[in-house]
Amino acid sequence: MGKLEDKFRKGDKRAFDELYGMYSQAMYAVCLRYAKTQDTAADIMQDAFIKIYKNRKKYDPKYPIAAWIKRIVINEAINHYKAELKFVPAKDEYFEEPESIQTNVDGEELRRMLKLALNEISLGCRTIFNLYTFDNLTHKEIAQHLGITESTSKTQYMKAKKLIQAFLNEKGITRSQFVHGERV
Repeated sequence: MGKLEDKFRKGDKRAFDELYGMYSQAMYAVCLRYAKTQDTAADIMQDAFIKIYKNRKKYDPKYPIAAWIKRIVINEAINHYKAELKFVPAKDEYFEEPESIQTNVDGEELRRMLKLALNEISLGCRTIFNLYTFDNLTHKEIAQHLGITESTSKTQYMKAKKLIQAFLNEKGITRSQFVHGERV
């Protein structure tokens, strides 16, 4: 274990502040994926870092501290989601490839459009999409975290994909641009 992590585990405030400085920007980006507003993301991050400090003795130095911090941030986002909203399952919908629309969009524009699309879908769908796509949780893990069925997780994920694709298609952006161009 590194000196910084050791000091942090022992309760050194400066070590915690240094870790916060190292990871807060990246963790705020994670929070933004789950929150509708910047204020909500900031609240989630603040609550997560309070838990990080309170649970510092639980950190296992065999593992990277960045992964431990990220897991706490994601769990806090899930807890926030559970506390604020009731989950409403969607009916089964299947992802279908719409007709291709040709347009020339650079990678930065694709990222911007995907962020806009994510903000347009419900918090439930967005949360499941983020957990599955960006945080690599399985539908079984998502179901356990959110207290839903695995089937509901899969259905909400498919609904999210469909809604995101519809939003992007309205803007003239197709799946092939994500696959063949610069990925978001």
